[in-house]
Amino acid sequence: MTDKETDVFYIGVKEPSSIRRTLLESSKTIVEGLQRYENFKMIREQKEAEILMFKEDIREINKLMTKLKAFLPKTKLKEIVRKEKKRKAKKIEEKPIPKIKIEEKVNPTELQKLESDLADIERKLARLG
Repeated sequence: MTDKETDVFYIGVKEPSSIRRTLLESSKTIVEGLQRYENFKMIREQKEAEILMFKEDIREINKLMTKLKAFLPKTKLKEIVRKEKKRKAKKIEEKPIPKIKIEEKVNPTELQKLESDLADIERKLARLG
């Protein structure tokens, strides 16, 4: 062993409880940020899944419309309908689009781990306070 390995010295820390409190509060802030990020990721994944389902529904509707048109007889009704639509389009006001509520799916492993870390930090803060 060299002298450097055996030389150990200590540094005095003034107000260790306030430094520990500051560190715990910083840890708490970081864990809360991670929780918000996990929620954000979860919502993003739900959004992507809903978009894919919506696209699949649109494809299915288009296929069904094509089949329906094949069964309907050929008439001059299209021209009449177009004229009617143009006339009605001028009268109709736009209606607001209803909002769709997204259900929250919880990732039990990461989110619960973050919540337990946050609870531990808050307990330690309470003991210091």
